[in-house]
Amino acid sequence: MKKLKTHTDELDRILGGGIPAGHVVVLAGAPGTMKTSLAYSILYENAVRGTKALYMSLEQGRASLADHAESLGFDPAKLGNALSILDLASLRKKLADEGSWLDLFKMYTQSVRVGFPYEVLVLDSLDALEILARFRNYRRDVLELFKWLRGLACTSFVIGELPSDTKGHAPQAFGKHRADYLADGILHLSLEQRGDFEVQRRIRVVKMRGARHDTGYHALVFDHGFRVTDLLS
Repeated sequence: MKKLKTHTDELDRILGGGIPAGHVVVLAGAPGTMKTSLAYSILYENAVRGTKALYMSLEQGRASLADHAESLGFDPAKLGNALSILDLASLRKKLADEGSWLDLFKMYTQSVRVGFPYEVLVLDSLDALEILARFRNYRRDVLELFKWLRGLACTSFVIGELPSDTKGHAPQAFGKHRADYLADGILHLSLEQRGDFEVQRRIRVVKMRGARHDTGYHALVFDHGFRVTDLLS
């Protein structure tokens, strides 16, 4: 099976070689766990190697996201034309006035692909899409969304928000109404308080269909790029 590498070596090892191509993967975590940064890193590292990638933002503006990525050391000069940021935040009012928000969201996503055949997609975020598209039956609507994403024949990362927790407690579910089971894979990012002043970021591959992967928590470190290491006692 073809796999998409994250190009964070230890994370790819934990994943059993990478993420199976075509999967819909939920990247779930509380605020401050660097979900957006990790998602962008995966797109960036693949884009600099020639794989076209699309970042779809429903909340953060394009300029703000680009500035944030550059501040972390992701050099835009290395990308060429391989990574595109589609800022739907600026189109909210227009889309709301023109008709079904979800239909128009899908139209924009597909129309971009005509001239820019991306192989990797990030949707940031599922929570924003739920509000904008006015999901009525969450499980059904997410099921249809994930089926549609699979139909794009690209590897998709969907960012999902979880409540804040710095005590290391594993959540009961990694998505609203336990809809996380609809995804092909789940990467859980968390924070754990260590002592009075230190907070450690962690990552766990909760599930990944079609892959033999490590299911334990590991430390997620950002220092001129992401590193994943064993937890220190």
